[in-house]
Amino acid sequence: MEELQLLIQQCAANNRRSQEKLYLMFYPALFALCRKFFSDEHEALEALNDGMLKVYININRYTAAKGLFFNWMYTIVRNTALDKLKVKKQTPENVLGDVLNISFNDNPLNGLEWKDIYKLLDALAPATRVVCSLFYLEGFLIKEISEKLEISEGTVKWHLSEARCKLKPVLKNYYS
Repeated sequence: MEELQLLIQQCAANNRRSQEKLYLMFYPALFALCRKFFSDEHEALEALNDGMLKVYININRYTAAKGLFFNWMYTIVRNTALDKLKVKKQTPENVLGDVLNISFNDNPLNGLEWKDIYKLLDALAPATRVVCSLFYLEGFLIKEISEKLEISEGTVKWHLSEARCKLKPVLKNYYS
């Protein structure tokens, strides 16, 4: 814990070796986070790098009162990835109709290995992959996803329904 605090202080002083150490320390978890949103590993890496740049720029703003450092950094990288998706306009602006009476209680991704989850997510359209990741893997509520992606709650529900419909046959074939 003290080592991390020292590393944070050195990063705040713009020490490049410490920045590299911090990056390597959290790379696996943060790359896995970005990979949830992008099927292309290069795009995921770009999102991670852009997020880490924001972490380094704003590291002086971090205080222990804000919670664990990892959670603070994770939030910055996740929001950077979501912003990149918005810029690329991978999130559809208009999808007609609310989808009613959808049961979201069962998580189709529970019990799967990460490599299998990535393969399944890669089969989804980019916008559906993002919504599915935020809901099933990150635990966001439909309302929160709607606000974060600036789309209607009905659209979020549609993407979740779409993901379940596309993943159900694959899960039945390969994981029964």
